[in-house]
Amino acid sequence: MNVNANTELERVESKKDEVYTTSADVEGNGAHKLDESYIDHTTAFAGLTRLQAMRKFWRACIFCMITAFGVIMDGYQTSLPGSVLANAGFIKQFGTVVNSSTGKISVDAQYISMWSGMAYLCQFLGNWAGGFIGDRFGRRYTLYALTVVFTGGIITEIVARNYKDWLAAKMLMGLGQGLIQQGVLTYISEVAPTQLRGALMSTYGWAYALGQLFVAIALNTLNMTDPENYLKAIYSEFVFLGLWIIALPFLPETPWYYARKEDEVSAKKTLSKLYKGVEGYDIDREYNAMLVEIQEEKQKSHSNSEVALKDIFMGSHLRRTFASVFALVMQNWSGSPIIFNYTTYFLQQAGLPEPFQASVIVYCILIFSLMVSFYGIERLGRRTLILSGGVACTVFNIAIASLGFASHSGPVDNASLAFICLWVLFYAAGFAGTGWTCAAEIATPRLRAKTTAFAASTNAISGAIFNSTVPLMISATSRNWGVKTLYMFAILGGIGTIINFFLLPETKGRTFAELDELYDLKISPRKMKGHITTLEESGLKQHK
Repeated sequence: MNVNANTELERVESKKDEVYTTSADVEGNGAHKLDESYIDHTTAFAGLTRLQAMRKFWRACIFCMITAFGVIMDGYQTSLPGSVLANAGFIKQFGTVVNSSTGKISVDAQYISMWSGMAYLCQFLGNWAGGFIGDRFGRRYTLYALTVVFTGGIITEIVARNYKDWLAAKMLMGLGQGLIQQGVLTYISEVAPTQLRGALMSTYGWAYALGQLFVAIALNTLNMTDPENYLKAIYSEFVFLGLWIIALPFLPETPWYYARKEDEVSAKKTLSKLYKGVEGYDIDREYNAMLVEIQEEKQKSHSNSEVALKDIFMGSHLRRTFASVFALVMQNWSGSPIIFNYTTYFLQQAGLPEPFQASVIVYCILIFSLMVSFYGIERLGRRTLILSGGVACTVFNIAIASLGFASHSGPVDNASLAFICLWVLFYAAGFAGTGWTCAAEIATPRLRAKTTAFAASTNAISGAIFNSTVPLMISATSRNWGVKTLYMFAILGGIGTIINFFLLPETKGRTFAELDELYDLKISPRKMKGHITTLEESGLKQHK
């Protein structure tokens, strides 16, 4: 065992012999009363550093990473139907619009709009279905459900021969994406150690981007070897699905789910599996700490009943819900519907001579930037990354859109690709993964599934709107706005950044109990980072 970890645990345990009191309680001046029972019902590992937590809780981290692999599958399977639009074989099969002057066939922009809009509508339904399944049957059952849906989606893509068949495939993929967004985020947030929660939850964005990169590589390879046979790319989806199916049975249910169901035996069994072999880990104490937090949540809600949707809009939870929403919705407002969802198609419309190769470059930068964000999310904080990313993406949206007024040439195309790459760099480092992290961790644990579902479904609604209209905006056969469409996203990104400045708290290093306390005390989100909580006052955790 690490010497520093031993010292920290000894210091924590020594606090049991001390009694802390204050002149007033929460109802008075906002200070919490500290006594021995408070310390006994607090986790013994709150003071560990990130490195110490990683060494001690490596098993829990592995389970989180296995769950994140499902997001790679999600990124691959949900990005492929949008990226394959520029493939010659796909256009030959589904193209219906013939250019009168060149005789060149293309896919109807209205079909593309319909496919995308319905996919996001189903994603919205998947978000809520995932929340219901997770609360009613368990977090793992949401993962089982998405596996079945994705399997059906792949089979439908293979047999699709007209736009209606492809619509059905897109709808199934959208439903699966909604399930995985809600299921994976909730699962990781309830399994990850507090010190590593942000980094592990940000793997969602990284894993999704990795899946998108694999799509770009697959389609680029297909374009060079057999551009007429788009089904080869579809068949490759079974590789990721098969690996996911193999890993799924090894994932345990989350202890928080069992604790809320008052299933002590199952909760402790899960804790023993997650933290097997951890020296100094007292299952009874950690389970009691969970029960105390759950009971406090119920007392604050004045109800011991099942969670209702209206609860996420009551009292301080309203602010937390909208903070989760706007942290996540920035992904769409910043311009991702045009740059990512139709990467190859967009680059083709932008006039780049090798759109498939350019898409590979874009996704390589995305992966690199997301790896940088792993460091930044726990070092710089969630709030800093989202605000800086919002400002940067707004500026680059204006730059890319302005180039749309210039005639196509080598320098203009190179400048467009350069600004797109810079946009991807700041988008990924800013809020590609951070938005999902905030969406799941700002809410109180009791309302996490419902809040995450609401935030994700709101994001899906905005995605449905944009992905229904963007193809019409950029298509040469429709509005023909091209890259100038990004002016609209520059305005939306600027507005979203301002809203997040006032709503978004800094959650870095905070336990769920600390976040509850900060919102109960009505601390301004902008000032939460500097506020000293009861846990920090007690000496059980150092303020950072």
